[in-house]
Amino acid sequence: MECMTEHPVHLHRRPSGSGAFDVAAFRGLDFARAEDDAIWTREWVCVGSVLDIRAAGDLLPFTVGDHAIHVQRLPDGGFSGRFNKAQHGGCRAVPLQCQQGAKTPCSFTSCGHSLDRPPIAAGELGEGTPEMYQYLGLRPERLLPVRTATWGPLLFVSLDPHGSSFEPTARALTSALPAWTSVQADNHRTRWIACDANWKLVAQHLLAASATLVSGDVELCCADAEGRAALLFPNLVLLSSPASTCAVVLQPVSLTRTLCRVAHFGPDDSAFSWETLLHTRLAAAAQAQSAIEGGGIGGCGCDPASQLDAGGRWIETQVMARIAAC
Repeated sequence: MECMTEHPVHLHRRPSGSGAFDVAAFRGLDFARAEDDAIWTREWVCVGSVLDIRAAGDLLPFTVGDHAIHVQRLPDGGFSGRFNKAQHGGCRAVPLQCQQGAKTPCSFTSCGHSLDRPPIAAGELGEGTPEMYQYLGLRPERLLPVRTATWGPLLFVSLDPHGSSFEPTARALTSALPAWTSVQADNHRTRWIACDANWKLVAQHLLAASATLVSGDVELCCADAEGRAALLFPNLVLLSSPASTCAVVLQPVSLTRTLCRVAHFGPDDSAFSWETLLHTRLAAAAQAQSAIEGGGIGGCGCDPASQLDAGGRWIETQVMARIAAC
């Protein structure tokens, strides 16, 4: 990949109805497993903000696809990413709901089948506590490492030890999204919002692109030339206004449900306007999911192509290209 300044943003359109997504792309377990293999284990994935783990020892759990990991703040201010010690959560048999691609609340929140808990303060990770053992074990240095990177206030991981560097992506983001270059990583407000829609539909509707502006070498899709709404593939939606910025980290928690980890940066009173916008766009994503499903398994839903806008077709291209390459 090259720096975006050498490859200008250009307009990219795909003819309506030429997509490859079928209904299984939005509710099929086999398709979700293909995405896990082709996307979640290979791409740089945003997991939150550096402000989520401010103090040395603080730990941020995040399940990337089907893989349970955490990022911990180090005493020198850096970050260490690792796969969790308790990958299976101590279950003798994987529960049926987990086998069907739905994560579940669980007293063990450290496996790929359970829902994540919020960040854990270092004081909660004392020696002998369940959290210490579930995530870190007795020898954290022996856990399988995960690469980490930061851009502004945002924190990224890559599960692929031999994957590409994050540096070209960071340079491209800085060039394409100037509103984010001045974001101060000293204060943010967070909220988790669940949306009953597949992650691809959630990404499309949060982006709300009538036309798709695509970077030359980095998988960045903008809804307008000013970058006021942008999607960094696969799971980071960036929204900006003159007063504040909003980052939405998308995390699939079932085939038809997405957890949106929302962080607002800016004045305290700016969060309300973002809440209104997010509510409207997430409701539209849920409606699109319902239309595609047509009443659930066995129902007669609409052609998914009818629910894709310019941003959705761009996401479709990115997903199918990666699956085909595996």
